[in-house]
Amino acid sequence: MNERVKKMKDSLRISKYPLCIELFRLANESLDSTAGEPMITRRAKLHEHILDNITIFIEEDDLICGSGASKPFGMEMQYEYGVWTKDEVEALKSEIYTIDPKDEEELYQLNERFAGNALNSNLVDALSQSLGMNDRMWPFMKSGVILPPWKDRKGGSGGGFAMSGYGLGPGFFLVCIDYERILKEGAKSVIAEAEQCLKNLRYTSGDSIDKQNYWEAVIRVFKAWVRFAGRYADLARQMAAEEKDEGRKKELLEMARICSKVPYEPAETFPEAIQSFWFTFLLACPSPTTTAGRFDQYMYPYYRHDIDAGLLTDDDVLEYLEIMRCKTMKINRVSGKANRAKNSGMAKWYNWTIGGVDKDGNDVTNELSYLLLESARDTQLPHFTITVRVHEKTPEKLMIKALDVVKTGLGMPAFLSDKSYINFFLEGGMSIEDARDYCATGCVDGNIPAKTRSQVVTFFIIAQAFDVFMHNGFCRFTGENVGIPTGDVTQMKTFEEFKDAFFVQFDYLMHMAAERNNVELIAERRLFPDPFRSALMKNGVSCGKDMLDRHFDFENGSLLGAVGGVNTGDSLAAVKTLIFDQKKYTMEELLTALDNNWEGFDEMHSDFINAPKYGNNDDLPDQLVSEVYKFFADTCHRMDTAYDGKVTPNAISISAHQPGGACTGATPDGRRSGEILADASLSPDHGKDHNGPLAVLLSAMKVDQDPYQGTLLNMKFHPSALKTADDEKKLASMIKTYLTNGGKHIQFNVVNRQEMTDAKIHPEEHPELVVRVAGYSAYFTRLSGAIQDEVINRTSFEQV
Repeated sequence: MNERVKKMKDSLRISKYPLCIELFRLANESLDSTAGEPMITRRAKLHEHILDNITIFIEEDDLICGSGASKPFGMEMQYEYGVWTKDEVEALKSEIYTIDPKDEEELYQLNERFAGNALNSNLVDALSQSLGMNDRMWPFMKSGVILPPWKDRKGGSGGGFAMSGYGLGPGFFLVCIDYERILKEGAKSVIAEAEQCLKNLRYTSGDSIDKQNYWEAVIRVFKAWVRFAGRYADLARQMAAEEKDEGRKKELLEMARICSKVPYEPAETFPEAIQSFWFTFLLACPSPTTTAGRFDQYMYPYYRHDIDAGLLTDDDVLEYLEIMRCKTMKINRVSGKANRAKNSGMAKWYNWTIGGVDKDGNDVTNELSYLLLESARDTQLPHFTITVRVHEKTPEKLMIKALDVVKTGLGMPAFLSDKSYINFFLEGGMSIEDARDYCATGCVDGNIPAKTRSQVVTFFIIAQAFDVFMHNGFCRFTGENVGIPTGDVTQMKTFEEFKDAFFVQFDYLMHMAAERNNVELIAERRLFPDPFRSALMKNGVSCGKDMLDRHFDFENGSLLGAVGGVNTGDSLAAVKTLIFDQKKYTMEELLTALDNNWEGFDEMHSDFINAPKYGNNDDLPDQLVSEVYKFFADTCHRMDTAYDGKVTPNAISISAHQPGGACTGATPDGRRSGEILADASLSPDHGKDHNGPLAVLLSAMKVDQDPYQGTLLNMKFHPSALKTADDEKKLASMIKTYLTNGGKHIQFNVVNRQEMTDAKIHPEEHPELVVRVAGYSAYFTRLSGAIQDEVINRTSFEQV
């Protein structure tokens, strides 16, 4: 790091994050004045009002204009995610968040005054009417089979959201917009296309007025965006006029020049391109899942131009990338108490994808790929996330550079299989050229830039569904019936009968979850049109439709995320071994032990813990885990969505294995009631893998991962395992072998257990200890205690 970046990194050390209400105030002002207008018009005017009026600032030493809130490090209370009640705000204040007392008082006043304008309160109303008030769905919504369990029929899971960024929500979409179009053509091309569409409009179809409203909204928002950049240009000039230091004055004037040009005009140089990108990124937020897509590909021409022209050196480019890492650290979000539990450690997934292949299958690693990795190694900041696409011809040099970053303990990059992700899109009907252009969105969910989008993602706790089955449709978490009668398990004569009955219950509960997703899809389509992101999709302007009102060639709008699949497969293996095969115990004895949380059944508990477990290359549990995931994927592909597609399976836990486990009673794999579930989706349960890292990979390779939009496999190595160059080469070879032979994803923690244990006791002594949780890295000391323990207890390998 140079001195500028060191200063910027040092400034990131704060103890409290400010909660801001300026965006909430501006949004409600606009909503109050646009009542009765078409929703897309209301949203466009709201966006315009924010961009024209939100407080802006340029921080000391910064070379890239644009912050995500009206205060440094701030998170703006969101107008569309429900109400922040006093108890929820107090809970935030008891943690690492703060709010000015005057702002807090005004927040409650705004809540009361503009209650009818809170767009998301309408979403909650819609969900409540269809889910909370429906006697069939209500028991399911609070059961813990999906997360978070609802607290009441009208209020859902409770709490709102506060986020950084100036786009329109909702902010959990998994989508990569067309950054490249803005870089190459500028915002003026989008405005001109929309204006031409309006000129060509003829009122000859039933959607003519809707298209008119859409194109007018696009023009309004993109013109406001250009003015937003112009505000920064004016501010930079003003600051330059007052600046005494000639060097800084020159920097500010250059920033003013750039902001006067982009994003309206195409970028020509790397500084112009990175500024244009950042302005676009800010309007793709607020979202914890905003992706930069294949950054090393679309930014490479500007890098090459400036290097060849002698305008910049690699050190100059690295400085810009490291500044961007510092700025990304300030783009944050926080949610209500129930949602915070499944996103521990200020989880966010700003993913930069590097490497991979082009449309012809050729490797596209370039100098920017290496510089992005170096920016992470040098700054040791957990964000932004970097993900490496791996194929058979990925250069060993890139793999080694990536592992140089991994072994610092940063928990990144993650590694994705080009073979598996490309197969996923090919099976869905995409062309090979499009499939080869995929990137990671969110954790590791694959999407194709500007051509696919995932809208609603719900965590499905398979282990809880299994518990409901074990009790013939009864949910121990709520004390109510939530499933259907699938039979008394004590009367089942064979393991196949037992397993088939489970799959019947599993199928029923998955269909309930799909219904829940459809209700949200329908409500969001009506409530949340977004002209900005919609225009930056394929044919996003010419189609005249919001991206939530379109059917895409690859329709993956509705996702169900599998959590607890390994626990369920292990439970099935234990039941088969000890009850049906060995007949050491009866099903009645097992149910009694589970209902008593294994208390008083010590010997039996030990036997079920020691039953065959996934992750040891043991065919029985591996096959049953594989069957669970195959059934989950096959069932998803049979379920219809509101967008005329099928539900898409994914298997990414984030930190949902903790609240999912909290809802789930004792299970036959030996787990006690409330204990955390296995992390990720293909990681063995904690401490249950005993045969080394190769056995874990061999177990995971028995699962067909191609049908999933993403899967997760976490591994932990002691730092001594990667001491030598040969160690790194061995691990690089192991990664490539796994990812070209059935694996989809793998990521690593390289950390000392003793250091993590001490950090839990003395957090003030380890403020910069970073670990990989799921699809994201986080400061260890900011994780919940349960997730800290889970990371500590993952099996640590001493050698590759």
